[in-house]
Amino acid sequence: MTVEQVRQAMETILEASYVHIEDNSWQHAGHVGATGADGTHLAVTVVSKQFEGCSFLDRHRLVHQALKAILGNGLHALELKTIAQSEWEAEQRQRHQAAQ
Repeated sequence: MTVEQVRQAMETILEASYVHIEDNSWQHAGHVGATGADGTHLAVTVVSKQFEGCSFLDRHRLVHQALKAILGNGLHALELKTIAQSEWEAEQRQRHQAAQ
């Protein structure tokens, strides 16, 4: 699984307005079962209108459903931060106000 495949799935299927992916696979080199390949341990932050009104668990289910076609291709760990669009916008407004 490549970072670009994950990004494309988030943008296409979940209509994400923001996606940030960190490949943390290098941190697990030498661990039992670690292959040393990129894309095995990903941290993904995704912002989507589809998360509005969804519980934490339902948001994660939506992401896993979106990645269903590409999961299992070497991905060992997936760390998720799922944010509804309205939450993201409120956070951005707070940051902007704090910076002034």
